[in-house]
Amino acid sequence: MKNINRPGVAIAVTLSALLIGCGGGGGNNSSSSTAGLSADQKAFQQFALAPNASYNVQWSLPISGTPVNGTNYLIESHASVAASPSTGTQQLNGTPSTSLANTLSVPTTFDNGRYLINGAIVVGSGAFNTASFRGTGIVVAGLATDGVTVVPLSGAVAAAPTALTQWFNALYYNPSLLSTSAVWGTGAAYLQYTATEVADTYTVVDYSGSTTGNTPDPVAGNTTIAALMAAGGIVSNDDGTTYTLTNGSVSSINGVTTYVSSAVRPNLTTPTYRTFYELNGNVYEGNFVKAGTVLGGNVYFVAAPGTSTGYTVNYSNQYQIRLNAAAVASLRAAVTF
Repeated sequence: MKNINRPGVAIAVTLSALLIGCGGGGGNNSSSSTAGLSADQKAFQQFALAPNASYNVQWSLPISGTPVNGTNYLIESHASVAASPSTGTQQLNGTPSTSLANTLSVPTTFDNGRYLINGAIVVGSGAFNTASFRGTGIVVAGLATDGVTVVPLSGAVAAAPTALTQWFNALYYNPSLLSTSAVWGTGAAYLQYTATEVADTYTVVDYSGSTTGNTPDPVAGNTTIAALMAAGGIVSNDDGTTYTLTNGSVSSINGVTTYVSSAVRPNLTTPTYRTFYELNGNVYEGNFVKAGTVLGGNVYFVAAPGTSTGYTVNYSNQYQIRLNAAAVASLRAAVTF
C-alpha cells in the first residue's frame, strides 16, 4: 500500500480553496510590519512574508519497501506574499514543484481541483490564491486559519515530534525512507495550525479514471439523477455505498440539480458529503464541505501486529503543517532515496 498526501495542489489552491500554510524562516518581523497584529498573524508573516516563504511538501510513498520513480514522489513547492496582508489582500506568489528525492521525479500533472461555481465546472488555478487578515486570523482564498503554533526543530530528523511524524505518515512509518543520522539544520521549524472552510464548497471529481480538465469523467451520460435513483441508485466504489433517496436528498443548489448524502463519507479526516450533479445532460460525482468545517489533516498509521496489514489507519487529526526553508533543506538531506 502507498500513502498519498495531497492537501493542495503544487502550491495550494484556488477559487474555493485549500489553505496555503506557512513555512519561511525567521525574519521580516520589524515593529512596522507586525504592529497591531495578533500572535497568529505575526506567525503567518514570520513564515510567509517575503523574503521568507511557505513550504508545502506533498508525497506519494510506500509504507514499506523502496519508492519507485514514476509511481511515487516527494516534492515541495513554496509561496510568499510581497507585503503584509495588514495593508490589504495580497497575492500569494508561488514556485513550481521540485523533488526532495534524488531518485524520484516531479509528477507531470496535478489535479488542481475542480469546483462547481455558478452552474459550471471550473478548474482551480493558483492565480486565485490570496491572503488577507480578518479579525485576529488569516484568510487564504476560501479558508480561515487560527491557532497557529511555530515549533522549532532540533536533533535527529528521524526523531521528530509526534505531530510532525503523524502528518508525514508513510515517510516516518516506513523505516527505510529516512536516515537515522541526519539532523535538523539551524533555524528549522514548522508551522501547525487549524483551517476552517469559510463557505459551502462543492467540488467535482472523476467517477472513474483520472482527468484534469473541466470535463471530468461522468457517472453516466444522457441521463438524470432522477433516472439513476429510479434504477436503484448510484454506486460509489470509493465509499462502498449505493446512494439512493433513502440516504440522501435531491434539490436545486445554485441552479444545479444536486444530490447530497445525508451522512458524511467514511474514512476521511474532513467531514465531507458525497454529491452528484446534473449538468449538460450528464451526471457527475463530487463532494460537499460545509461552511465552518474544520479541515482534517493527514491520516497516520498505527502498528497492529497480528492483523492482515500489520497496521491500522487513524483518521482523527485535524491540523495542518507547513515547513520553513531550513526544515525542507534538512528533510531533503535526510531522505534515503
